[in-house]
Amino acid sequence: MATLSVKANTEYTGEVMDFVAAELMRHDFPADLRPDILIAAEEVFLNIALYAYEPAQEGDVSLYVSVNGKVVIRFEDSGQPFDPLKRDAPDLDTPVMERKIGGLGIHFARNLMDEVEYRYANGKNILTISKGVSKQDGNT
Repeated sequence: MATLSVKANTEYTGEVMDFVAAELMRHDFPADLRPDILIAAEEVFLNIALYAYEPAQEGDVSLYVSVNGKVVIRFEDSGQPFDPLKRDAPDLDTPVMERKIGGLGIHFARNLMDEVEYRYANGKNILTISKGVSKQDGNT
């Protein structure tokens, strides 16, 4: 399992994306599935960077990536406890300018990945996203 820890700050988005992309490539994960995984990972990281910690507080986020027939990415932070899966789905029928802010990132993750799970343990938010390879995609 590969691990990366960075400050929960949008300045580290590129580093996080490079890390996830490198793991997908290193394990020869199917190229056609990589964009969905990268979008979901970016959305999760940005939500942590923007909302997990109070404005005057700094914190870290750790990523754990495992690739073995499916990719599993676990995000851990010590920010405010928050289960994004309890949010209502965004109303995509409402015109953009009239919509409430927020909720699209987890919506993307839920729709792009096979599984999205949240738990709070030992003072940490733990969000895990995963996507497998279907038989028509081939094997890793």
